[in-house]
Amino acid sequence: SGQISFAAGRVDEVAAIEDVAAAAGGLTLTMTTISGTVPEAESQATPGAGAPGGGPGMVRGDAAVQPVTVSGVDASAPELGAITAGQVTEGAYFGTARPREALLDVAYAAREGIGVGERIDLDGTAFTVVGLVETPLGGQASDVYLRLAQLQSLAGREGRVNVLYVRAADADAVPAVSALIEEAYPDTSVTTADALAEQVSGSLVDAEELTSSLGLALQIVGLLGAVLIASLLTLSSVTKRTRELGTLSAVGWPRRLVVRQVAGESLLQGLLGGALGVAIGVGGAALVSSLAPDLTAEVASAAGGLPGPFGQGAAEAVAAEPVALTASVSAGLVALAVVLAVAGGLVAGAVGGLRAARLRPADALRRID
Repeated sequence: SGQISFAAGRVDEVAAIEDVAAAAGGLTLTMTTISGTVPEAESQATPGAGAPGGGPGMVRGDAAVQPVTVSGVDASAPELGAITAGQVTEGAYFGTARPREALLDVAYAAREGIGVGERIDLDGTAFTVVGLVETPLGGQASDVYLRLAQLQSLAGREGRVNVLYVRAADADAVPAVSALIEEAYPDTSVTTADALAEQVSGSLVDAEELTSSLGLALQIVGLLGAVLIASLLTLSSVTKRTRELGTLSAVGWPRRLVVRQVAGESLLQGLLGGALGVAIGVGGAALVSSLAPDLTAEVASAAGGLPGPFGQGAAEAVAAEPVALTASVSAGLVALAVVLAVAGGLVAGAVGGLRAARLRPADALRRID
């Protein structure tokens, strides 16, 4: 193991912390199998000596080294652990049909040519493969998953775990829960979803940075442009209706009624424009969701967080996962769009109304179209 184990009783202690909804323990170990012909002593590399053909401390000859990462899962918490029931892509999750069951990572199963229903040998003990699973982006992928108690027994680590999986009562409580765990157990390393998000790279992050930098500016420019165009069109309409508005003033309409007439028309146009804009926006969002290409999110991490054979550092692995680009439309967004449309109509109506209020009846009688 690359992580110090501790008593499994800490699971119950963490579960009792305020705002913790659930907690489960896990155990991640590496089983290294060396097979082949072990070279004679005189042909072995001296530890620390850089002999030709191999680095310090490396096994030489034709011996094959095969490390397999194994994680123990608390099957009583199928939604919390190194692997959950929802991540099974083929077969089933741990059940009660067989005494010794195993789940395999899809990549490991494909590499080794092992399918559901076949057997896998771990340290001389046979396990039946009941399902294949896919580790989510950013998760610590293991090759094989066993029931926690069986892995503890197989490795001689009964009652010991080295990973805790904790679910907070709600998203807002995550920082507080993380702080409480670190305070109660200073020797632990706590990783949250926010920390995972900071490790994500690839085209998904590039798109997020682009929209963050330009999105707000484009929205402001678009909104100001729309209000300006609406105001200019309203002023143009008032100018073309000089005779009509001037005649209304000549027959006794007070200026407030003339202003209200122009502003009311502009407000109605804003409402109609908002409704049309919402329809076009929803249609555009649906088009983006159906035609947009998939982006790629990548997370660089040590494979399983464990060192390689004979103590060398853990190999860096990059987990990549396609992310579908979608444009979601919420009720709040629709309401905001309508409010902005109405506000734009009011501004344009106020500008046009002030222009109409300054018209004199004599201008209407003098003007010939």
